[in-house]
Amino acid sequence: MGRLVQLELENFKSYRGQQVIGPFSSFTAVVGPNGAGKSNLMDAISFVLGVRSGHLRSSHLKDLVYRGRAVDSNKDDAIDEAGDQRARRAWVRAIYEDDEGSTIIFQRSISAAGDSEYRINNRAVSLQAYNQTLEAQNILVKAKNFLVFQGDVEAVAAQSPKDLTQLIEQISGSAELQSEYNKLEKLQEAAAERSTFAYNKKRAVAAEVQSISEQKKELDLYESKHRLRTKLNVQHMLFKLFVAESRIDAIKQDIDALHGGSIAQASEQHTQLDASLQSQKKMQAKAYKAVNRQERQIKLVEQKIETQQPILAGLGEKMAHTERRLKQIDENVANAQVDTNRQREVVTALEDEHARVKESAARFDSELQGTQAQRSSAPSEAAMREFSRLSEQLRSACVEDMHTRDVQDRQIQLLTEQSRRMANKADGLQSQLEGLSASERVCLQQQQAAEAEVKSIEQEMQQARRESEAAKSAHERLLQMEVEQNEKLEDVLKNLSQARAEQRESAREAKLKDMVSALQRVFTGVHGRLVDLCQPTQHKYDIGVATVLGRHMDAIVVDQQATAIECISYIKEQRAGQATFLPLDTLQPQSISDGLRHVHRGARLATDVLQYDSSIEAAVMHACGNALICDTLQVARYVCYERKLDAKAVTLDGTVIHRSGLITGGIGSHKQRSKAQAWEAAAVDNLRKARDRLTEELQEIARERRKLAKDEATTERLAGLQTRHRISREDLDSLSRKLQGLATERRHIETKLEECRPIAEQTATELEAAKEARNQANTRIYAAAEPIFVEFCRQAGVSNLQEFEQQLLPATEAADERRLQFKTQMSRLESQLVFEQQQLEEATAKLDKLLQAQQSTRETLDGLGSELTSKQAEMDGLVAQIEVLRRELAALNTKYSDATEDVHMARHTLDQGQKELDSMNKELRARATEMERALAEKAAVLRKCKIEDIPLPLVRGSLQALPLDVGIGSSSESQLAESYMSQLSIGDTQSSAMSIDGAEDIVPDYSTLPQADRTDAPVSVDQKYVEEIARLGVEIDSLNPNPHARERLESARARLHEIEVEHNAARQEARDTKASFQAVRKRRHDIFMRCYNHLATAIDHAYKALTQSPLFPLGGTAYLALEDPESPYLAGVKYHAMPPLKRFRDMDQLSGGEKTVAALALLFSLQTFRPAPFFVLDEVDAALDLANVSKLANFLRQNARSSATDAANEQESGDDGDNDDAANASHYSLRRSTLTKRAAPEEPARDSTSQFIVISLKQTLFERAHSLVGIYRDQAQNSSQVLTLDLEQFA
Repeated sequence: MGRLVQLELENFKSYRGQQVIGPFSSFTAVVGPNGAGKSNLMDAISFVLGVRSGHLRSSHLKDLVYRGRAVDSNKDDAIDEAGDQRARRAWVRAIYEDDEGSTIIFQRSISAAGDSEYRINNRAVSLQAYNQTLEAQNILVKAKNFLVFQGDVEAVAAQSPKDLTQLIEQISGSAELQSEYNKLEKLQEAAAERSTFAYNKKRAVAAEVQSISEQKKELDLYESKHRLRTKLNVQHMLFKLFVAESRIDAIKQDIDALHGGSIAQASEQHTQLDASLQSQKKMQAKAYKAVNRQERQIKLVEQKIETQQPILAGLGEKMAHTERRLKQIDENVANAQVDTNRQREVVTALEDEHARVKESAARFDSELQGTQAQRSSAPSEAAMREFSRLSEQLRSACVEDMHTRDVQDRQIQLLTEQSRRMANKADGLQSQLEGLSASERVCLQQQQAAEAEVKSIEQEMQQARRESEAAKSAHERLLQMEVEQNEKLEDVLKNLSQARAEQRESAREAKLKDMVSALQRVFTGVHGRLVDLCQPTQHKYDIGVATVLGRHMDAIVVDQQATAIECISYIKEQRAGQATFLPLDTLQPQSISDGLRHVHRGARLATDVLQYDSSIEAAVMHACGNALICDTLQVARYVCYERKLDAKAVTLDGTVIHRSGLITGGIGSHKQRSKAQAWEAAAVDNLRKARDRLTEELQEIARERRKLAKDEATTERLAGLQTRHRISREDLDSLSRKLQGLATERRHIETKLEECRPIAEQTATELEAAKEARNQANTRIYAAAEPIFVEFCRQAGVSNLQEFEQQLLPATEAADERRLQFKTQMSRLESQLVFEQQQLEEATAKLDKLLQAQQSTRETLDGLGSELTSKQAEMDGLVAQIEVLRRELAALNTKYSDATEDVHMARHTLDQGQKELDSMNKELRARATEMERALAEKAAVLRKCKIEDIPLPLVRGSLQALPLDVGIGSSSESQLAESYMSQLSIGDTQSSAMSIDGAEDIVPDYSTLPQADRTDAPVSVDQKYVEEIARLGVEIDSLNPNPHARERLESARARLHEIEVEHNAARQEARDTKASFQAVRKRRHDIFMRCYNHLATAIDHAYKALTQSPLFPLGGTAYLALEDPESPYLAGVKYHAMPPLKRFRDMDQLSGGEKTVAALALLFSLQTFRPAPFFVLDEVDAALDLANVSKLANFLRQNARSSATDAANEQESGDDGDNDDAANASHYSLRRSTLTKRAAPEEPARDSTSQFIVISLKQTLFERAHSLVGIYRDQAQNSSQVLTLDLEQFA
């Protein structure tokens, strides 16, 4: 049987870094103080075997990753007390050796995202393939019969009968047939119902035929059918005898062929292989001693190397630090040079740009003067001055008209935009109104159909309810369970309701969330609320951070100020409320002093305990400022009052010490807690999971209730009607509410549409009026300007002022604007040039300082290099020496590995020979049993023929000579089988057995047996005869002659024939479904009972072995009892245990130690049926006294022996009181289906059948182990550490 060799893990629970636990011997005890991490070793084994995290004392896989105690809680650089970065992933690897000596590596990892990854031999596989590989090694993770967690051992014995049944089903494998069993059961019930209906219909028509048939013809029919039935009975008996004799002949041939395999030769070969194995073990022991001697020499040299390593490490660290510093300085020098060159290039480029702009401005002026000289129509400066003077005169004369024109221009723009928005809004409302009308029509039709369905279901429910009153008593037990689960669910729902009440957002918060979602859909650049964009690193900072953020928690972060202005306009238009915006492009947060980070160990900057994206850093800095989060009020007072820092201090409970020294807030602030709850959702999620789990359990109870009531069709129909009625009523209510909602929404839209129409009309009227007023004002202005500008227009060559403004004036204004652009650009370039020249001077000074630091660091590095070279030379000599020793050790290890491989090969060959020998003996016994059954069947047929007076045709002999009280029964069949096994002559033994009963001359005549019946399948042929005989019996019993109905006989016979065809088809279907169901039922029953019968025998032996002592040599008694022997897998299995000299009591009335012993007996008996390769027990001896602990230790050591030497040592160590308790007791072995007496002292002990890994704190147990694994807590490393000790070397 395979075994667990060792365990490798990394960052799992309390185990920091990569550690190796093992190797594990056949009996390993895990010891250590409380809290050291022993149970975490149990969790690691369970984890790598695929057990879910819920069974490993954690709710999430991330909780299994080693964390340590953080001293710096930055977002991605958390450092634990040991100095390592906090682990983000973990894995556990199990090295397993199977029966053939092959190594299988099982590995399960936890990724940084909290997902599991499964690997076998370093190859990623799916969970299903992972579990299949484990099941192939008899490691049943679902049953977990080989894993006993701390505190669960008493629950194993005290589990309910139903739970024990489920455990047996998982161990035996019958649970795999459950779905097929339920499916075929339903098909059988449906087919039986159809067959019953067809049979009733046929019986009615047959009664009609009987009533109209003539008495004489019916009597003839009766006689013919009687003769036919007699003939069929004869053929049926002949067929059974023929099948029995055929089976007997076939079994004879099989036994003769099997026995020719030479069992004696196989036994002799097995003895030779055992002697070869012992010789190989001696060679392996010699090689192992040589390896140990060489390893001791290597350790001496390694100690010298370890003395030199800290010195080298210190020098190396100093040199590495200096190199890193030099590298950083080199990079800074290179960067400074690049910056200086780049700054110099910028200054040069700005000077060139300034010269080009100045040249362009001069060239533009010259070109403009030439163009004006060429264009005679261009206005001169005098003309422009005259134009400006006249314009001022006109503006003074038409002040009101010009003001009116400007006002009307702005009004026209606003009204045009408003008209466009109102038109779009009206179109959208009209589309919504049409959609709502169509939805109302569809819902109305659905409501009418739902009402009709509800009325129909209510009528059916009234009838079914009256019929189901008598079937309620069978569900009382399940109802009680349902009540308990409902109480638990009610508590969970109550807690969930309270949690939701605490987290329930106000109407304002909900409205704010909807507003933010709308803004994100309409405008780009809206990030969201600040409270949604940042997250505290730990939950303990929630209230403190919420207090620091204050009113900024609900502030909306946007990219630009323009986006914020657009959002404000949109909010006003939609009347969505009020909001505060934080535009990232205009925020200028104050710089944070680095000294505040180190002011006190219990004080942290608020920005350091927040997780956020770097893109919103300006908003977070603006909201938090220099605020400090302090662990306690004392720390906050120290910061503000003693250190007198200009910073706001906030404690974890929300107390605030302002810059002025005023203290506000604290635990009583409900507003702070409500804000902090924005980040607390884990508790609600856990409650939801508990609610879902209890709901699933309630559904499972409901399914069990349906199973118990499977024969009560009325109850099932009523339950279905109630469900349909509830669903239909809910649908009807939902439709009614939907119709009401649609009607309300339609009225609301119609109201809004009606409101939009007058507004749109008013807007259009106002727009026309504004345009008209603007035109009138413009007309008056130009009319007033005509006498003022008449002389100016004549000199300019234009007809009026409007023509001058449209043609001549834009050219002059463009030239002035161009000159202004040149002037603005030159001013900007001059200012930038002065700034860049200052930056160039600063960059040059910085480069000089860096070059001086570079030279000093290089001199320091050269000195450290010389010292490191001398120390390294000393280390190289020691390394060379240890390399030579290691090469010699490698050669010795090779010899030891070769010897170990030879031992494994010899053991494997020996096991194969034993399996072949056992297989041959098992096959012989199986064939003998089959022969007994065949002989019993033949004897039963002969007796039946004599009892029922069946005229069986015989070639020789007579049934009258066959006695009825003594036949070929069980005793004679057993005698026959034993005689054949000893004499290997089936013919002589059969004659001897038959002569005992006086039936040696009975030889049947098979000439009348059809040839087809001899070649067809025996089951189908036998079923055919049974059906035909049964059918004839029914027909004969139903005959009743009537001589006055001859005329109606033919038509009645025709109808009878049609119905018979229908009935036969239905009955055949019922037979087929029944046969299929019975086959599955038998398979499930046989699989379950094979396991149960084995356990029923093994559990008493196991319990006796654990409770025997000199005072009570017989030990206690334990047994199993079935609640339903017919269908044991549907009911429970009760487990009872009676300690020595104690009366019978229920399991829950036993003491804790008695329950523990009973549970261990159950687990060990389960191991004998489908043995797991190893057992892991976590403090199962907690409730045991010293005597029982000693018995348990002896039991585990006896069943974990690995060699004859161990057995001899065990016999020698039996002089103490504890071993004397079991000196004369029966020895219980965990080998499957094996219960034997203790072997004689001179005989070698059996090979180990199980591997035990026991976590214990009691010396009486772990001192009997083969090896010890010690777990202790390394406070310096903040991790669990492992020590391993082989106790066999002290045996």
